[in-house]
Amino acid sequence: MKVEVNRVNQDQFEIVIEDQRLPLDADGLARLGREIGDLLDPAARVQRTERYDRFLVRLRTANNTGIQALLRTAAHDDILVLLHSSEDKTELHNKLYGNMSDNSVKLYMEDLLFQFREGVPGYRFDAAMLRLIETAETLVGEGALNFDGKES
Repeated sequence: MKVEVNRVNQDQFEIVIEDQRLPLDADGLARLGREIGDLLDPAARVQRTERYDRFLVRLRTANNTGIQALLRTAAHDDILVLLHSSEDKTELHNKLYGNMSDNSVKLYMEDLLFQFREGVPGYRFDAAMLRLIETAETLVGEGALNFDGKES
């Protein structure tokens, strides 16, 4: 079987399998890479899941101003994934919503009901969590977020 991956332009790729061409954007290619990697190395999936779980546990102890900075800085869809992921973690769930305005709470609740009626697809969860962790690390580096609960 002949398989190729070609760059079409800056953010567009194509996978050629025999004589079929499948267009992909950069996110789709990254997602495909993770899926293939998970098939070839299931331990990689376990390691990512453990990293996400550690991040969610650490957020419970984050300072409120840091949580607010994270909520302001992260993309709307990433916050939706975070909120959905916190639904069974009461302490984190309360901390996140407690650091939002009433209007934000209403907006996010409506969006959660609309977008994730059937759960969060794995690829969206992975991508959002990676971006959230990166954003949190940046905020820690800037001194805006800490995980000891002390306000700056």
